[in-house]
Amino acid sequence: MKKKYILLVLLFLIGIILIFNTKSYSADLDEIINYIVTVDPRMNDGTLDITYEITWKVLDSSKEGPLRWVQIGTPNSNFDNPTALTNNIQSISRYNGSYVKIVFDRAYSAGQEVTFRYKIHQSHMYKISWWNCKYSFTPAWFTDAKIDNMIVRWNKDEVKSSNAKSKEDNYLVWHKTNMSKGEKLKINVKYNKEAFGYLNENNQRKSGFSANSVIVIIAVIIIICICISMIGGGGYYGHGGFYSGYYGGYYGGYYRSCACACACAHSSCAHSSCACACAGSGRAGCSKKDFYGTKISQEKLEKVFKEERRKK
Repeated sequence: MKKKYILLVLLFLIGIILIFNTKSYSADLDEIINYIVTVDPRMNDGTLDITYEITWKVLDSSKEGPLRWVQIGTPNSNFDNPTALTNNIQSISRYNGSYVKIVFDRAYSAGQEVTFRYKIHQSHMYKISWWNCKYSFTPAWFTDAKIDNMIVRWNKDEVKSSNAKSKEDNYLVWHKTNMSKGEKLKINVKYNKEAFGYLNENNQRKSGFSANSVIVIIAVIIIICICISMIGGGGYYGHGGFYSGYYGGYYGGYYRSCACACACAHSSCAHSSCACACAGSGRAGCSKKDFYGTKISQEKLEKVFKEERRKK
């Protein structure tokens, strides 16, 4: 019994190294040239119509293959009606709970750019506090790609206060340039509750987990990730979550390459609605290479298990 606990602790420590060692040795594969998010609240019920416009540049397609599809995080899983607004999107759909998956009508190689637009209808975004209605929103960020220019526009009708720095036409504007990998832009907007026709208290943002709950969940995810990798589950795990996608081969009858981004409904990721969205992003994550330099191979982990079995 004691040996099992020792093995569990060993696996936990290995997982900690894999997840929290954030120094990446991967080359830059992508760059976000322009990123515009436009938010229009529905004043009858407090839900949001969110429009995204992204110009994505492929820097390297030799290591991981051309860019064929992306998955972009949404604030939480309570969204519907994902709609393509440009003809270069072959299909758009919900993916893995809190993501939108976008498949392009062609592949993009190094040096090429793709500008695409889409929109979603998002709920469970506000928090009612006495006579106020507050929104906290962190648009999708990219942990393995720099953002040259990011603009968030929020319809200013009936807004009581916000952390916006400027206004343009009928929108509050947040603007940031030269954003590093993983850098986020946090949006805070406050209304008088009476500004909305009807706010359902059951549709508020969910309360966050306690610190102990978060620790337990992280520990379980770490162990699951390691076990999956040991039995040949494929893919690379890092940045506190899962990457998905396949490179260098065929899957389901066609060559498949991916990229992803993550998002949160509010600034804290210790929250059930952020669990998936805060998983991480980047095409490099789809590789099986050990970009983190941990030098921990599947063979070494299997050797540990074999030694433990022999001791029993």
